[in-house]
Amino acid sequence: MKLTIKFILPFLILLNSLFSIDYWSTIPLGNTTLKWIINFSIIIIILIFKNKFFRPSNKKDYIIISIYFIWLIIGIIRGMFIAENYWEWKQLIDGSFILSLPVFVYIFNQPKVLQLVLKFWFRYALLLFIIWIFWTISEDAYHFYLGPVLAIACFFPILDKKWKIIFMVLIILMIISDFGARSQIIKAVVAILMSLAYFFGKYLSVKILKITHWFLYLLPIVLIGLGLSGVFNIFEDFSAIAEQSISSKKLSEKKSLEVSTDTRTFIYVEVIESAIKNNYVVFGRTPARGNDSVYFGEAIAEDLKINKFERHNNEVCFPNVFTWLGIIGMLLYCFIYLKSSYLALYQSNSIFLKLIGVFISFHFLYGWIEDINRFDIANISLWMFIAMGFSEQFRKMNNQEFIGWIKSSLPKI
Repeated sequence: MKLTIKFILPFLILLNSLFSIDYWSTIPLGNTTLKWIINFSIIIIILIFKNKFFRPSNKKDYIIISIYFIWLIIGIIRGMFIAENYWEWKQLIDGSFILSLPVFVYIFNQPKVLQLVLKFWFRYALLLFIIWIFWTISEDAYHFYLGPVLAIACFFPILDKKWKIIFMVLIILMIISDFGARSQIIKAVVAILMSLAYFFGKYLSVKILKITHWFLYLLPIVLIGLGLSGVFNIFEDFSAIAEQSISSKKLSEKKSLEVSTDTRTFIYVEVIESAIKNNYVVFGRTPARGNDSVYFGEAIAEDLKINKFERHNNEVCFPNVFTWLGIIGMLLYCFIYLKSSYLALYQSNSIFLKLIGVFISFHFLYGWIEDINRFDIANISLWMFIAMGFSEQFRKMNNQEFIGWIKSSLPKI
């Protein structure tokens, strides 16, 4: 098992990273079957590790994850009876992988294991990015490959000088490479803000972090309520403001549309109307099916040669979970975020875990805007942080111990 954790698991995650940007790459890396084999192998290794070594003293904190997986298994079994053709079986497998992401909390809660994975990734993944991916991947998709960079960049002030330079270059690259890539810019800016929060930590009270934490959880609930009632739609109003603000700037028409276009309202409308119409609000449609789609359904049906006008995976995280596992599964998924961020913020000894709690709450908010559901390195990086929130070992670290851990997680250069 030692060899598996030290080399095989990190290597498989590196391969997963390469497949994470296959969609945006001019050079295809492989096929769906190979991707499934890699992802399945990762999950099997984690489950074996869990059965042999997962003995946390705070086992009660993980109950929410156990309940979620029970519900997921029920959803997958239901999907086996619902799937009617090749594409629905393929969607069931893809959806099952995506919804299995919480499994990473069972292994990344161990500081030594996460350290080995990060050190391996930073030793080889960045080199591959420089010598190959940089010329083959679309410039608006760097963040799908550089997930660990966005995660560790949150601790920029404590990195060694050489790594500071590398991270600074990569963050700037993500910001300036494509101004129309809203998600990439937002994630890079959040990493900068997290670093600034630590840098000015002595002026930033824990009380402010707690207020920010709860604000980020309450905001999407309020906005969804206002949107459903027709009082205020943030996507439409923000788009109008953005379109007006950029009209006077020297941006191309294409970039202006990318920045200002509302591409989310119709997703919520389709997801909710489909669930009500087909009566799967509570239990979900299973990972084998998607939501009825007026915008994409006809084109998808024609392309796949089927007579169902559905879209399996939208660009927004939590509405997808709602479609697949219903309101029950979505709430369980949300509570995993909440439990992890709460533990990180309220039951930790270092400022770093408290900042991680805020980072997780930001991704809860962002999961209602984007955070695309994929079993990829970008999402795995998020679940690294969620695992750290659950981990009693990480939460017991003081500031100096965490700094030592971070520095030891990066290879010497």
